[in-house]
Amino acid sequence: MFSLFAHHAKSFFALEINGREYPDGMTEHVIGIALGVFALVLMSYGLYAGIRDVLRWRRKTAEIKA
Repeated sequence: MFSLFAHHAKSFFALEINGREYPDGMTEHVIGIALGVFALVLMSYGLYAGIRDVLRWRRKTAEIKA
């Protein structure tokens, strides 16, 4: 998905600055890679938090209310 985004970002971000089109090809790739890394970091933290919470839940002792 991100490789497709990088190659088609020009249609989403078509700007002209000082007579030059922006972003150029290299900038499109940097934007795509940065978004990919950001998504992977968020997914990694979500996986870590999910495993952490399940382990906490399993370690919790059962309480009997009278």
